[in-house]
Amino acid sequence: MGKLVRDAVPFTTPTWFVSAVGSLEIVVGLWFLSGRRLKWLLPLFAAHMLSTFSVLVFLPGIAFQHANPWQLTMTGEFVVKNLVLLSAGLFLCSHPDTSRGPEHEMRAAVRALRV
Repeated sequence: MGKLVRDAVPFTTPTWFVSAVGSLEIVVGLWFLSGRRLKWLLPLFAAHMLSTFSVLVFLPGIAFQHANPWQLTMTGEFVVKNLVLLSAGLFLCSHPDTSRGPEHEMRAAVRALRV
């Protein structure tokens, strides 16, 4: 994975770059789990997800079989699945009330019964 990240970036990457990208993914995941201030997370998350598509642009030989955009390699599938993550993240960031989880809905239902 580290080689793929280094190869997909159009500029020279320092040795710490791959670790920084991995750390960023952990921070984004934990931020989503916290469910707080997700609108602040949106630019960071969108930039990170969109940057993963650089593999399709800079390394098409690795992403596509026989230069056919309809025949993805396993690496291409790995990158394209980020469309699902991007759409789910955009939904969560734009609808922060839905990201609170089932415990929030349960508390709301209990409060409604008390009335």
